[in-house]
Amino acid sequence: ISDRKLELSSDGFKQDVRAVPVPFVNAGEQRFGGNVNTLFEAKVGQKARQIRLTLTPARPECTVYLAEVELHGVRPGATTPITACATGDLNGDGKAEVVVGSASGGIRALTADGQPLWTFASDDRAAINCLACADVDGDGKAEVMYGTAGRLGLLGSDGKERWRAEPPKFRGLTSDVMTVFPADVNGDRKTEIVCGCASWQYFAYDAQGKMVWKNIIYAHSATVGCAADVDGDGKDEIVAGNVYYRLNLIDHDGKRLWNAGNLGPEMTAVAAADVNGDKRPEILTGVDGGNLHCYDRTGKELWVINLGDKVTRILAVDLNGDGKDEIVCSAESAHVFALNTDGRILWRTALPDGVSDLALVRGKGKALFVAAAGTAGVAVLDGDGKVLAVATTQDRANSVLLSDGRAFATTAKGAVEAFELPLR
Repeated sequence: ISDRKLELSSDGFKQDVRAVPVPFVNAGEQRFGGNVNTLFEAKVGQKARQIRLTLTPARPECTVYLAEVELHGVRPGATTPITACATGDLNGDGKAEVVVGSASGGIRALTADGQPLWTFASDDRAAINCLACADVDGDGKAEVMYGTAGRLGLLGSDGKERWRAEPPKFRGLTSDVMTVFPADVNGDRKTEIVCGCASWQYFAYDAQGKMVWKNIIYAHSATVGCAADVDGDGKDEIVAGNVYYRLNLIDHDGKRLWNAGNLGPEMTAVAAADVNGDKRPEILTGVDGGNLHCYDRTGKELWVINLGDKVTRILAVDLNGDGKDEIVCSAESAHVFALNTDGRILWRTALPDGVSDLALVRGKGKALFVAAAGTAGVAVLDGDGKVLAVATTQDRANSVLLSDGRAFATTAKGAVEAFELPLR
């Protein structure tokens, strides 16, 4: 390429034509076999409605292949979409606060009654891909771990950033953090932070932000993951979901224990729970195509069932008091399902729209479930699958969170709406 020219406009380049004088900076490479993509970035810092990029080949016989253009910015006056959410006791009062992340790089913490605690804004405004809360430093208050483009970060319970880390690239792929969750990978009863990245890698970091290990899950981006002591050694293993093909189980030291299955497209929900009463967790994973798979701790598939569409959440709960967990899960097929230990459906409940999230109300008495049911809003189901209540939301309900007897729905308009639960 002999020349790169970037221009901005707000009238379709009729009279308003602004050349951007900032240089294009080399931002690395991506390699896929013999193909090499060279990355460049330019910091603009101006308002515009249109953008025009002109690339000139170095020689007449050359051709420029433009793989992708990414724009990072904000739309003035528009509500920023919520891209991630979590709950955690940030102030040590025994009640969970609600934490939400946005497409413009902001993170906000709210009390159970909707009062803002603090706001954090990332300097690059990159979307917050994932959030999780856990007491990392042992002070009795939860910290907030977040993942974004090429970065993992930890916020204190006061919203101030403790540290940030940039997981290393693999084959030129930037390690955008797609999932993050707490784990105890060394058995010291202290929390480490595990993240899965778009660069085909999972990482573990200690409380100070030092990398403990990394693992390559060749050859697709991470999607969802969770931690559980699968082999009973007192140290957590990592269930490492990804976009396609094989489910990976990573040992506490970062070495792969096994990969299994021929799954796809995209693992969208994972869980680890003792569903057969042998005191060891089984591994459950749901995929975009609607299959729910169950594996034993060695990677042997025990059963598979199709739930009609993308599996969005998997919960384990003892519904009948026999000491064994049943499986309750949601799917975009507009259903909530309960299954027994061998994958047989115990009940299914139809809701008016696809169910994108599901939460379990923990407490005394029979189980209650809260579902994010899209355009229908929020639905509450009992342990037999009976719908107890439905509350409409101002826009499509995407996620549900629970705290202090209330359900919180994040909506497509970027809002958080709270509802009192019909607790019995």
